[in-house]
Amino acid sequence: MPTPPPISILAPRRIAGALLGLAIAVAAPARAQTPTGFPARCAPNEVQVMLLGTYHFGGSSTDAVSTPAADILSPARQAQLEELSARLASWEPEQIAVEWPLDFADSTTAWYRRYAASGTSRSTGEVVQVAFRLARRLGHPTVYPIDRQMPLGNDSLEALLARRPELQHRSDSLLAILRAQADSDMAWQRRTSIIDHLRRANTDEALHGGNSMGMFGSFLAAGEGGNVGGPQLLAKWYERNILMAHNLTRVLRPDTRRVLVLVGSGHVPALRNILDESPDFCPVSPLPLLN
Repeated sequence: MPTPPPISILAPRRIAGALLGLAIAVAAPARAQTPTGFPARCAPNEVQVMLLGTYHFGGSSTDAVSTPAADILSPARQAQLEELSARLASWEPEQIAVEWPLDFADSTTAWYRRYAASGTSRSTGEVVQVAFRLARRLGHPTVYPIDRQMPLGNDSLEALLARRPELQHRSDSLLAILRAQADSDMAWQRRTSIIDHLRRANTDEALHGGNSMGMFGSFLAAGEGGNVGGPQLLAKWYERNILMAHNLTRVLRPDTRRVLVLVGSGHVPALRNILDESPDFCPVSPLPLLN
């Protein structure tokens, strides 16, 4: 099965592509405390959903902020992934959901079963290297895709940026900052372990920085008169995450009490809010397992 395609961005291509697929652990120190927005405790009747925000192991060349592939298949990286798998397994998730389209369920199961039989794969993607590895360790029958890919841009925002050069300049300036952060982060990543990188990517600073400075800093105020192109893009982003949470309800088994969801770190703040608002779910941070 081929790796799922990147999300479709119609407009504005450069800045939206950079932000909506962003998995940059904005330079910040790792901290042990649970990030804000996660409940202090879960009620007994709630399904606990651990949101593990990650970067794209296979790299990204389609977004404006491109990232190179990590050397995931080296012995050192494979040992780090085994340690990560052991830590995540200690939480004992009963299902594992991933950021692949729901329509890929049958092919995901077929691919997972081939992987489970051998325990090896040349795929460098995080779904195989983290989710499949963990599911095999726990003896799970499959891994559950829950994504819903959709176009996020709109003509109103494209027209607004063309007419308002100051808004385009703001987007360009932000893009330059994000590219510089990506370069710094990739250099740091090459010197440190996968667990260290994921620990930093799931801190309060990183989760808040990517969405606050990036998406909302660019698009919330991007409108005038009847043109609300910027807020429309943000609404589409939340729609996608709401549909991901809905798809989680579709794949959830009646007896499941703990689910691990592996997603790009940019999804975590939205999913955290959506799941916290649901009386059936309780979002959980992975930081205690990563520290």
